[in-house]
Amino acid sequence: MIVEQSERRLSTMVNFRDVGGLRTERGRQIRPGRLFRGDSVQDITSAEVDTLIDKLGIRYIIDLRTGEEAIQQGRGPLGDQPVNYLNIPLVDVAGPIGPPGRVLLDHYLDHLERDPNLPVAIEAVANAVRLPTLVHCAAGKDRTGVTMLLVELLVGVTEEDAKSDFLATAENMSEIVTRLRRWRRYADNMAKLTEEIYRCEENSIDGLLKELKDRYGTAEQWALEKGVPTDMIGQLRVRLLMD
Repeated sequence: MIVEQSERRLSTMVNFRDVGGLRTERGRQIRPGRLFRGDSVQDITSAEVDTLIDKLGIRYIIDLRTGEEAIQQGRGPLGDQPVNYLNIPLVDVAGPIGPPGRVLLDHYLDHLERDPNLPVAIEAVANAVRLPTLVHCAAGKDRTGVTMLLVELLVGVTEEDAKSDFLATAENMSEIVTRLRRWRRYADNMAKLTEEIYRCEENSIDGLLKELKDRYGTAEQWALEKGVPTDMIGQLRVRLLMD
């Protein structure tokens, strides 16, 4: 079970949501109002700023866009707000790295195995979520999706709920693509990249979950092997889970 998207408060950030309510294997839930995920904030309205800062109380923003991307596209009106901002650039897709049908899966596996900043992003979330935190990239689908999947699995969220949260983006893909086309950087990418990049499909997340288990056993073992300290994993659980 995931929080219904009917409670979305934003119109510009079409892939924004609270991950509160996701269930763990031990019957606990992620605390509502503590961890949010979304697409880019670069053109949100003043009303959306009020919602994020005043109503939801967001105090940390973790931006997973590349450094060049973050500078070029900017932070929008949130750049003038009293909110902590951290850019942790995860590798963006520059072209197909696998055969048709595996493009997204191979991209996700590349993050898992070779992106040095993915463990850093996990630690950043653990440090930030003592207060309401937003994690975002451009579409909120791939870089944000992999990061949030690992965070959710690390705190014990069921595979079913973690997968459902990942796939909730599929409902928003048409609006996401329309939004991205407004900016030259992403419009140019759409012209040269395979259309598969702009999907959110079950086979990709199923493949990622399978490879994670086959290669590492658990998300926690992945994190430990990648250098995420045990106490950071503990902080995630303490700060995100309801009693």
